Amino acid sequence: MSRAPRDPGERILSVRRLAAVTRAGAVMAMGTVTLLAIAQERTGTDTALTMAFTTFVLFQLFNALNARADDGPLLGRHQFRNRTLWLCLAAVLVVQVVAVHVPWARTVFGTVPLNVTQWALCLATASTVLLAELAFRRLRKTARH
Repeated sequence: MSRAPRDPGERILSVRRLAAVTRAGAVMAMGTVTLLAIAQERTGTDTALTMAFTTFVLFQLFNALNARADDGPLLGRHQFRNRTLWLCLAAVLVVQVVAVHVPWARTVFGTVPLNVTQWALCLATASTVLLAELAFRRLRKTARH
């Protein structure tokens, strides 16, 4: 509300925003496919598919933080003031945990239970979308100076 509304003739997705979406999509696709391939060798198909599904959902949670911070810091004070955002992110995480660990939900989603290490790998992989954007912004800032 502190900024003027955008010009009605302005593109909804600027070149800069489209590049950010493309970067995030590439990181998420590469991370999900890489985790799937590695996990399949080590854990079998069912667990690997569950890990890939979980990682992709977690990628979306991290990417929501990227999308909320177009020009400012990725984890600035403004991120923590939006209670609705955090409630929604928490709700998605709860649904994912249910999809992976509650028997009737596992039947619906075709998942298997994951152990703590597998969850940690999914979380670490998914966080790369936030870390990659942070690194890109730092490189861009350094290049400008």
